[in-house]
Amino acid sequence: MRLSVFYEHIFEAAQQSGITLEGALKHAKSCGIDLLECDLWRLAEREDVKKLLDSQGMGVSCIYAHFDFLHDIEDSERKYLYLLSTAEYFGAEKVLCIPGFFEEGREKEEQMKLFSEGISRMCGAANSYGVTVTVEDFDDIKSPCCRMADIRYLLDNCEGLRYTFDTGNFRYCLEDAGQAYSMLSDRIAHVHLKDRSYDIARSDAGGTNGKADLSGAVMYPAEVCGGVIGIEGLIRKLMSDGYDGVLAIEHFGAVDQLMYMKKSAENILRITEGI
Repeated sequence: MRLSVFYEHIFEAAQQSGITLEGALKHAKSCGIDLLECDLWRLAEREDVKKLLDSQGMGVSCIYAHFDFLHDIEDSERKYLYLLSTAEYFGAEKVLCIPGFFEEGREKEEQMKLFSEGISRMCGAANSYGVTVTVEDFDDIKSPCCRMADIRYLLDNCEGLRYTFDTGNFRYCLEDAGQAYSMLSDRIAHVHLKDRSYDIARSDAGGTNGKADLSGAVMYPAEVCGGVIGIEGLIRKLMSDGYDGVLAIEHFGAVDQLMYMKKSAENILRITEGI
């Protein structure tokens, strides 16, 4: 079992703590994390980034990027080909496609069809790169990946598409992560371990790191197993069902990324080492 963390958390940690990027990567490595989840734009200077990551013994597990399959078909194709070639360059086995957002005033069925067609083209192209395309549950009501039923539709209508199970994002749309797991587990290829807390004490000075769920209740980032999602049970279920892929730590907006990283890794290793 290998642990990953979002590359953005590394940058956030360096800024919060006044340390170098190399120092933040060293901290992640000392926590047992040796892989990164990367936004495509962060990897634009391929050779320089590769040299940095190699020097710290870090690899790339997944690269993610936004697309607009409703409107910019040609631009989206150029972008996903670049994404796939970047994944091949860094040795990332998976990419995460964020396919765009619903447009008001258009039939949902028509838009879902267009999203599935765009993702299907991307999956077809991915075959020649040896890369797996995934979608995740995305915490935005305008996303075609927000609700479990819509994710199931995409999985059933896009050949080769797999699923990144984000443990925390179903809380946004008031759906149950355990129920979602049951519906989507047959296609899970990657996992984001995200916990949520409703404790304002976890907010920054202005509370700007909170995000309201669809009921209006504000959620704050928590270390893995430090919130309300029940992640320990989800990890145990994943393991018992045979998942042996990467577990990615995610807590955007954490007030202390170094501390959250350490606690998250410790909690995950405690759980997985006993299975």
